[in-house]
This record gives sequence, C-alpha cells and structure tokens, in this order.
Amino acid sequence: MAFTLGDLLLIIDKTALNPYITAFAPILLHLFTDNKFVIEQTGGLLKYGIVRPFAPLLYKSIVLFCAGAIIRLNRSLNKKALNNGVDAKFDWPKEIIVVTGGSGGIGGEAVKKLASRGSQIVVLDVLPLTYAPPKNVHFYKVDLTDYEALQEVSSRISKDIGDPTIVVANAGICRGKPILQATKRDIELTFGVNNMGMLYTAKAFLPSMVKNNHGHFLIIASQTGYLATAGVTDYSATKAAAINIYEGLQTETKHIYKAPAVRFSCISPSAVNTKMFAGLKAGSGFFMPRLSAADVGGLIAETLWSGNSSNLLVPAFAYISVPSKLFPDWMRVGMQDGGADVMSDLNPHKPLD
Repeated sequence: MAFTLGDLLLIIDKTALNPYITAFAPILLHLFTDNKFVIEQTGGLLKYGIVRPFAPLLYKSIVLFCAGAIIRLNRSLNKKALNNGVDAKFDWPKEIIVVTGGSGGIGGEAVKKLASRGSQIVVLDVLPLTYAPPKNVHFYKVDLTDYEALQEVSSRISKDIGDPTIVVANAGICRGKPILQATKRDIELTFGVNNMGMLYTAKAFLPSMVKNNHGHFLIIASQTGYLATAGVTDYSATKAAAINIYEGLQTETKHIYKAPAVRFSCISPSAVNTKMFAGLKAGSGFFMPRLSAADVGGLIAETLWSGNSSNLLVPAFAYISVPSKLFPDWMRVGMQDGGADVMSDLNPHKPLD
C-alpha cells in the first residue's frame, strides 16, 4: 500500500507531537547540551525563576511539547463534548444493529465486519444481498423513502429480533449529473434517499434508543458536504444536509429528549471505489488516496466498537474542506477549481431505475 499524507501525519503525531515523548526533550537538552535553563534569584513571590528567552533549541523543544499537549487537550474536549460527558457501555453480542443500504458496497463491508462480534445485524435495502450472510445477519427489503413501509418494517424487526440499539444510516445514491442535465426524478431520488430516507430512519429507530438512553446513530455523509464538487451539485447538497441532520439529532436528543448517553457519529469519506462512483478520476495518491469500501466499512465498525461519538473525515487531507467556508472566496473557488473535472466521467450504477 502506498505511503500517504495520513501515514505521515500519524507518524508525526505519535513522535514529534507526542507530549509524553517531547516532555523529556527540554530536560535532556538542559542536562547534556549547551541549551540550558538559566535559573536565578527573583524579587517576586518565588525565590528563583527561569530566565527567558530560552536558548533556540530549548525554545523549539518547548514549543513542540506545548503543541502536542494542546492537540491532545483539544481531542479530549472534543470527545467530552460529543459524548455529553457521559459514559456508555455496549454489550456486542446483545446489540441489534440496523445498516441501511447494507446489501453491498460500504454498507455490505460494514455488515460483515460488525457481524464478527456476534451482534444481530439487520440490513435494510431495496437490493438483495451481494454476499452470503452469516446466521446473525437478517435482510428486510424496503424503500427507505416510503415512510409507512419503513414504519411497518420497523415494527416487524422489533417483533422478530428486538428493538435496534444501533443504526448505520449508510444508504445513499448519486446520479452523477450536473444539475442542468439531471432530470426531475434524478433530483427527487437523490434527496429522497439521502435525506428523507435518513430522517425516516431516525423516526423509525431513535424512539427506542431515547427511551432506554442507550444506542448509537451513525451517519455516512461525504467530503462534498463541506465543499461542493462540480457535476454532483444535488448530491453535495444532500450530504451537507446529512451533516446538519447529524448535528441536529445530537443536540435534540441531548436537550429535548434528555438521553445524553445515546451516541451520534458522522463519517465523511472522500473518493471511495464503489459502483456509485464508477468513472471517478483519481487524484493524488499521497494527498487523496482512493479509499476502498472495506476501508470505510472497517472505520464504521471501529467507530461503533469504540463506544464513543466521533465526527470523522477520511482520508486525512479531506479535513481541508471543513474550514473552506471560512476561507476567502478566492481560496475556496481555487479549491473547487482544482477538483472541477474529477466527476466529469462519472457513470454510477442506478439501482432505482
């Protein structure tokens, strides 16, 4: 596998930006080099103090330690905020996990991974399974855009298996057309599956999670939800909405329904090798490596198994899209110009035709 920016950042994070390592650097420099702390008497409350400015190398080592400490403090605060400062426990052989769009692609890989821990997995899809399911995987055919049908299936699942405790809202489509070439049906299907189906899924399965103050609702969005891409305006818009659905469900469940232990996560991948993005032009393998369905499916499983809420983009370089709305317009437009042709040859499969 090719070396990527994400691999480089991970190495830096575990070494140069690891405060548990860099904390020793100033001490070692003081003891074994000419870069020493200068201590002298002061006239203040403390009898002795360290004289500044520091020697150059000593100063750099202190800055490196502080940077690593700040990064880890930020992660800790993020984790606490996303999880409402509340612990949650999951017993995986007893959990019931719904995966929408789990017949293949990213959803299918997530199903196979999640099934390995003995949870009961329920796949909701309009398409049949593309793999041989283990005994703990159950399939229900349903159109997620049909509110009544989904409610009926939800009731059947509760009777047949039990109330789901985890939902992976993965189902999505991309028709792959610029907005002036997209038909009315293209647009309605895209918003219907990617947004209405997601909200209907929440209405079907969140009530029992809220009632028991236990569960995890994970949404699959997209990097394009942060930075719209030419050729898929409607898809980008639905993924921006998906990110807002994730944020809205989290805050409503915490403040309105008083169920702070229910987890909410969002994973926003960049380019993934699936039938939905057939014909997608490859970018830089270092900055934007093409992800596989197994990569994202594995990330879904690891996020759920962690027991904590997460808001993730993959690969690492995709995070550049998040602050793009705050950039000057010339920078944001330049970023969009750089990816203007990646969708130009897109030829996605159309499962609902």
